[in-house]
Amino acid sequence: MNYDKFFDSKGQFISVTFKSEKNPAAAHKGTKLEKRVSGVFRAGINFENLSSVKEGIESGQRGQVGSLPFGEWEKFPYLVKHTDKDGNFNRYLRLYPTPNCKLSVQYLVNGVESTREKFMSFLTPSEKAKMEDSQMPECIAVKESNIISIG
Repeated sequence: MNYDKFFDSKGQFISVTFKSEKNPAAAHKGTKLEKRVSGVFRAGINFENLSSVKEGIESGQRGQVGSLPFGEWEKFPYLVKHTDKDGNFNRYLRLYPTPNCKLSVQYLVNGVESTREKFMSFLTPSEKAKMEDSQMPECIAVKESNIISIG
C-alpha cells in the first residue's frame, strides 16, 4: 500500500476506511462477520501532545504517557511494527478520531450488508458486550491488512 499521502498528513485530517472481523458464537460457526468503518481521522500527531492527555496528567486523572502498549515505531508517529508470539509480523497505522467524528459503520454477514442488530445476534455474549460498551478511544492502531482505503 502506498502511504505517501498518509505520511504527508502531519496533524491533518484524512479519510480512512478499515475493517475488522469478529468471531461468531459456536452456534454460528463458519459465519463470516465483518465490520467496516469509514471516517475522518487525524494522522501524524504525538499522543502525548493531545490536549486531553495533557489535561488528564495535570489533573491527576491519568499518569504520564509511557511507551507503546505493543510493538515499536517503524515511522514515528504514523506506523507501528509488531511481531507477535507466533512470529507473525504486522504493521499498524496510528489514527486519531476527530472530536466530532461522524463514523459510517457497515455490518456484513457472509459478505451481505446487514443491520447492526442482526450482526450482533451472531456474536458471543462477551463480544456483544464489548461492542455495546465501546466508545471511540482518543487513538487507535489499525492493522495494515485491515485498511481498505486512505485519502
